[in-house]
Amino acid sequence: MRRFLLAVLLLTLAVVAFSASRVTITMTAGAVGKELEVLYAQLDVFMKQNPNIKVSVMPMPNSSTERHDLYVTYLASGEKEPTVLMLDVIWPAEFAPYLEDLTADKDYFELSKFLPGTVKAATVGGKIVAIPWFTDAGILYYRKDLLEKYGFKNPPKTWDELVNMAKTITAKEKNMYGFVWQGARYEGLVCDFMEYLVSFGGDVLDDAGNVVINSPAAVKALQFMVDLIYTHKISPQAVTTYMEEEARRTFQNGQAVFMRNWPYAWALLNDPKESKVAGKVGVAPLPAGPAGKSAATLGGWMLGINKNATPEEKEAAKKLIKFLTSYDQQLYKAVNAGQNPTMMDVYKDPALKKAAPFMFELYGMFVNAVPRPRTAKYSEISDVIQKYVHAALTRQTTPQKAIEDMAKELNKVLGK
Repeated sequence: MRRFLLAVLLLTLAVVAFSASRVTITMTAGAVGKELEVLYAQLDVFMKQNPNIKVSVMPMPNSSTERHDLYVTYLASGEKEPTVLMLDVIWPAEFAPYLEDLTADKDYFELSKFLPGTVKAATVGGKIVAIPWFTDAGILYYRKDLLEKYGFKNPPKTWDELVNMAKTITAKEKNMYGFVWQGARYEGLVCDFMEYLVSFGGDVLDDAGNVVINSPAAVKALQFMVDLIYTHKISPQAVTTYMEEEARRTFQNGQAVFMRNWPYAWALLNDPKESKVAGKVGVAPLPAGPAGKSAATLGGWMLGINKNATPEEKEAAKKLIKFLTSYDQQLYKAVNAGQNPTMMDVYKDPALKKAAPFMFELYGMFVNAVPRPRTAKYSEISDVIQKYVHAALTRQTTPQKAIEDMAKELNKVLGK
């Protein structure tokens, strides 16, 4: 009996000691497409490999704008949670004061093997404040079967060709939109607008940081976006409420010929159990505008560590980030969630080429995607762009007036 009681006591002490030595960290995460499902599977593997670390997930809104505002609240409060933050590629400059400096860990994370542009985006004032997790660029999805049915051998190379194809096909197909995209008032609208703007020959800021948005090219780009809805009528008026998932569901249900979205949609569109267009989808670069070039906005997400976390939590967070950004896990995420790797060699993997051939074929486009303005005041700049672009799309103002007013307000934000 004594031996039994002694064994129970020792077991209890062992459990208490293990619990005391186990570190719990929290991680924010999105739920776009299969993103959250894939992350939970990865975390299961990580915690089995690291039984002394427990990771709790804090699901975040899919809207990056809403997520940003939550981060402002969390970090400004000085709290140590969340421990690991999933950061939009344009946030490091703003949140750098609240993030752990990871510069000394660059070899540990093998950053020399990552796409240089993603590492540059994670570097603020010479300090690495986040580790690139996956990268993104806007791409054009299209219905291969419908283009072939109506005699179009290739996807559109220009915006005018897209309009022509969409009009031709929707005139003969019932309950079909020509083109869906992200027109709601949130960060995704800025991404879409940048693609039209640059393809029409415009920009928001020049290399010196001066506001150059008030240009004929910008007015024409915004007018074209408005015309997609009200003149060409290939985009529904409801597109002004669409974020990524609304556009994806519409296209996946067989209700659109073309869609602008991120790479994550590929796996979902080709799921034979869930998608009405599985096997019927093609991918191409976004069309070129009058400037003669196609533009894809650089997107993607990084993982940073809360500066207020304890030393033990920071070490556990580094192990987690090292795991999630490793070759094997980036490949797993790319194949199963459709999110582009940030590690260069993953693009050469046969498994990726088989699961998502467009990532291999459009590699150059992803590497040369157009960045949004890199500044600590980006969130304010984004709010201004969202406000005036959306006002034009909902006919509260004209494209000309929207661009003029946008330029004035941007100059105020930047103190010009």
